[in-house]
Amino acid sequence: MVRASLCLFLMGLLWGSPVQAQSLFKGTVSDAESGEPLPAANIQIEGTYRGTITSAEGAYELLVDSLPAVLVVRYIGYRTVRKRLTVGTPGQVDLQLQPVTYQLDEVVVTDEDPALDIMRKVIANKQRWRAAMQTYRAEAYNRFTFQNDTGIVSIMESLTDTYWDRQRGSREVVRSRRQTSNMEFESFLPAALFVKNLYDDDIELSGYTMLGVTHPDALAQYHFSLEGTRKRDDRVVYDIAVEPRNRLKSAFRGHIAVLDSAYALIEVELEPGESFLFPPPISSYDVVYRQQFSNFGGDFWLPVDFRAEIRLKVSFQGLLVFPAFNITQVSRLNNYMVNVALPDSLYEEKTYLRVDSVSVAADTLLGREGTAVPLSQGESVAYRTIDSTMTMEKAYKPTGPLARFVRVDDDDEGGERRGRRGGQHELDFAPELWYDRVDGVHLALGVGKELGRHLRLAVLGGYKTGPGWWTYGVKADLRFGPRRRASVSARYRTGIDTRYDSWIRGRLTNGLGILLGSPDYFDYYGNEKLTLTGGYRFPWLNSELHLRFNDERQFSVDKTTEYALLNRDRVFRENPMVMEGRLRSIGLRVSVNDEALPLPVTGRRRLIVEIEHSTPDLFSSDFDFTRFQVTLDERLETFFRRRLIPNALDVRIVAATFRGVLPPQRFGIVEAAGGLYKPFGTMRTLKDVPYEGEKVLAVHWEHNFRTIPFEILGLRGPARKGLNVILHGGHARTWIGSARRLSYVPRVPDGFHHELGVSLSGLFGLFRLDLTQRLDAPGFTVGFGAARIF
Repeated sequence: MVRASLCLFLMGLLWGSPVQAQSLFKGTVSDAESGEPLPAANIQIEGTYRGTITSAEGAYELLVDSLPAVLVVRYIGYRTVRKRLTVGTPGQVDLQLQPVTYQLDEVVVTDEDPALDIMRKVIANKQRWRAAMQTYRAEAYNRFTFQNDTGIVSIMESLTDTYWDRQRGSREVVRSRRQTSNMEFESFLPAALFVKNLYDDDIELSGYTMLGVTHPDALAQYHFSLEGTRKRDDRVVYDIAVEPRNRLKSAFRGHIAVLDSAYALIEVELEPGESFLFPPPISSYDVVYRQQFSNFGGDFWLPVDFRAEIRLKVSFQGLLVFPAFNITQVSRLNNYMVNVALPDSLYEEKTYLRVDSVSVAADTLLGREGTAVPLSQGESVAYRTIDSTMTMEKAYKPTGPLARFVRVDDDDEGGERRGRRGGQHELDFAPELWYDRVDGVHLALGVGKELGRHLRLAVLGGYKTGPGWWTYGVKADLRFGPRRRASVSARYRTGIDTRYDSWIRGRLTNGLGILLGSPDYFDYYGNEKLTLTGGYRFPWLNSELHLRFNDERQFSVDKTTEYALLNRDRVFRENPMVMEGRLRSIGLRVSVNDEALPLPVTGRRRLIVEIEHSTPDLFSSDFDFTRFQVTLDERLETFFRRRLIPNALDVRIVAATFRGVLPPQRFGIVEAAGGLYKPFGTMRTLKDVPYEGEKVLAVHWEHNFRTIPFEILGLRGPARKGLNVILHGGHARTWIGSARRLSYVPRVPDGFHHELGVSLSGLFGLFRLDLTQRLDAPGFTVGFGAARIF
């Protein structure tokens, strides 16, 4: 469902079965002098690891296993209250805390801020007690409240038992869940997984790896300054301000509270620093985290809560603007048990999340008082009033010029019916249309049909106005085996093929360029071709292997037209002859991560190895050659690796060589950028037609510095808009043997072609501007491409 996916996306940006109670106590915690409620006050049952926190309105609910018991209520800046509970104590227990006068001690001026020595002790203590902690289990409760600009639109809650083992990792078991009726979310959500422990060395946050304020390197990466002291009972609490030393680092800013003598964090309020930036369409992302810690099992300081306030805005350059996503997260952890044996059954499988089907089926735990952090008044009203018609799509319906094209479907059943229409027994159509100097106008139509889950048949027929030919073809694809990883296909087609393949230019776009006055990018030859292919897709490394047999009758074709809409006096170059004959060959193609990308907007790691062999000894082929080609794409993260999108160097290497006599229709090429569109993987200062040759070597690279140059200069505006600075270059050469005699003059460089340039990416969130200078010869170009987003 769209609404479920939307919530999972938003929750991805953030970051014990309950004991049967004998008595329920609830009430409020407030300031004894002003009467104001105290949110997130820490409440514990003395002598146990059970407890809770108050809601934003100061309310609490707590199940107590046995009486008598003592409630201990702590809040920084207030005197701790202990309340004894007995069998006769009423269930409503309101508690008032007396404020303690804020103290700002006299500061003695020294060479370093006193906060540095305090934090040294905090970090050292943490390393000691963290090393002694091997396991723990706890009960985790989590609630997300989603709001737009007008109010609450949805609520999701979950209750789990969480387990942690230093060697084996974390696990959760879902005990209960609750959500508003407009959330048709069938999956079970963890609770502890969404809790960030701000005491950790590294904190994963929306793709960033933030440096924790107690990281071993924190003293070198943060400015810590003592702002003053407060009292919690008779103990001193140090209030320390935190700022990153370098605004480019992925670090926090805010305030922390340290308990004297224990030198432990007891409260933090942090937000990401200036480097917390996101590319369009996220126009702003503001978040504040608050967390409290308490000691469990002696020296172990673990989180008792986690509270987050997030405001996210999404806008597509004002053309499509979504209402602000306001998310409030409230989490509570209690009933810790430290360094206890954990069930081995939790780790028998790799599954992080399990479901206690008995508890979930009962569906009563979160509906029972004392289990969750109390709902606010607005949240209680939302549960009563939100129904299934108040969908998330409606709540976050966009505005702007393109909003009319965004459809909100209120009829789920109708949507399902529409989804079923056009299934595997329906015909699908694939038209072909292009224009070039040999085909003239090519118009064809392919018709395909799925026959069951494994077999697909397709036929094609068309006409070429230039030579006056009919073209036709037929294809059968069969998939079988585990998850249909194995495939066999057979294809027969007559027509005119391009003499070399291009990944940046299709025949339709090439034809449009010809009509508008550009030269034809391709050369052509006639071909009657039968291809048999067998392949297998391996799950590891996302790799595929294909074996192919080709039986082709190849022949030369002539230019048939000079027509163009613009530049009508231009004469198209002649189409060169090829080596004619019967080409029978076998081929091997091995690919890793070779997934189709519509535009080069992200880096990739890909390897393709291709080998084709033809010899007269193989079914009497008229050709004798072996061709090898390797294409390698690699991304290397360079600087600021803690960021969501680190600085990165992208490299593409294309290399081809051969043995025997390679026909021109099997030459390799170095792609020419052509017109204004100049994508990565092309020579941007090479125009009109590509370099070609029997041997090819091309190296393309670009280093994306992201927003760092603007951040260094203090230009916050361009950085927030996601403008990236890219340095790029290309180096390429092709070779043709001096003894070769061809019917045409191929385009081959004199030595290596070198070029270097700079780009500004992220213009209007979609485009990039490229300025490129050729180094080995005169040449300078200005071009555009798709923005590098990742």
